[in-house]
Amino acid sequence: MTESLKMTKLSCRGLTFALISSLITVQLFLAPPALASYDDIVVDTSEIGRSHNGVVNSDQFLELGVPSANGLRIEGEQAMRLGKLDRAIMVLQRSIELAPMDMDGRILYAEALEKKLIRSKPRDPALYNYVVKQWLFVAKMAEFADQGMQGSNHLLKVCGTLPKKWEKDKKFLSRVLIPEDGSAPVQLGRRNVTAL
Repeated sequence: MTESLKMTKLSCRGLTFALISSLITVQLFLAPPALASYDDIVVDTSEIGRSHNGVVNSDQFLELGVPSANGLRIEGEQAMRLGKLDRAIMVLQRSIELAPMDMDGRILYAEALEKKLIRSKPRDPALYNYVVKQWLFVAKMAEFADQGMQGSNHLLKVCGTLPKKWEKDKKFLSRVLIPEDGSAPVQLGRRNVTAL
């Protein structure tokens, strides 16, 4: 019995060696031919570097077919850095549609909306209400304490108050949201006393 076991081990080793050597042979056969010199593969990118200050960006994630939520989040973050808020909002909205519980994407989306609200004159009440709802979602549904704290801080910055300890979301929103018809001005950082 031990002799047959030794023969089986030897045959397995031989089979493994044969398989590895055949794979190496195939890989060498399929390897690309060597280039004549390094100059054959150098591409002049000096114009790209000068015209975009060294930043290479891609706005093609949406046109590629099935983009991932992470890819869209990265593109949205890049658009925010470059100051393209409308593009960032569009891309980040698509990102959170694909992954609604991705708090990093949700935080970036709320930040982009908040920046748009702060920059707009006059401020849109519907956008204000939407920003408050986004930050409330982040504050309540965050997985990690730092994300929840970030949501609470932004909520305080936007509407001037936080939900009370046992206050339901609906009651809090009825306290802080303003009518969207424009009858009440949007005041950031102050509690709006007008209810819907």
